[in-house]
Amino acid sequence: MKMKKITVLSMALLTAVALSACGSNNSGTDTAGKEPSSAKTAASEKKSSSSKKSETSEVTNGPLIKVGQWKDDSMQGKMKLVKIVSPNKDFPNGQFTLTIKDVKIFEITPANDDQKKLASDTFNSTGVTTPYYEVQVTYAVKNGTAKPAQFNGVKSLVTSTGQQMDMNGGLQDQGTGSEIAAGATKETACMGLIKAGDQDKITKVTVNADNMADTSTFETIAEAWAPIDISLQ
Repeated sequence: MKMKKITVLSMALLTAVALSACGSNNSGTDTAGKEPSSAKTAASEKKSSSSKKSETSEVTNGPLIKVGQWKDDSMQGKMKLVKIVSPNKDFPNGQFTLTIKDVKIFEITPANDDQKKLASDTFNSTGVTTPYYEVQVTYAVKNGTAKPAQFNGVKSLVTSTGQQMDMNGGLQDQGTGSEIAAGATKETACMGLIKAGDQDKITKVTVNADNMADTSTFETIAEAWAPIDISLQ
């Protein structure tokens, strides 16, 4: 599916930090309630170090691969990685193999109404909140035959909380209808919109992958995969 790119409005984030100090105006030696200057310096250095660590969690080029990393996406908004597992496990089906590379959960904060509407249109859902949460499954399909074949995509993702995401709502699969050349492997991904409040409760995602078909007759040449369970624990 081709997605129309939305022009992102620039935003200025202003953070006001108020520092107050309490002390006695007496010229005596009573220092009750005052923080030693050495403690203030240590606290300041710790705060500076924490700020630098937060800044280095931003990724400006390449994928998010560690929990806490984030980036500003021009189409979606701020994307933060909150969970990742990388099973890189093969699931054979006759002469075809589906490999689950990784499963990620993102916290996505749209920067404007256009980005929020784009998410609603993409997932065919009105359940897009700010922020919203998305599960992404990166997978690859290998064609072990001597002829090209068509992969009919991921039919649905089902979470351990009982939510089903499919093409009727909540699921967007980039691999649906992909033609895979003889002996070739195609890597792609599918994304699902997680029900608000479920993001911290999900312990497993089940991938239901469809069949393989002949590219000329569209007849089934390999049945759908058995359900594939991926633990997020």
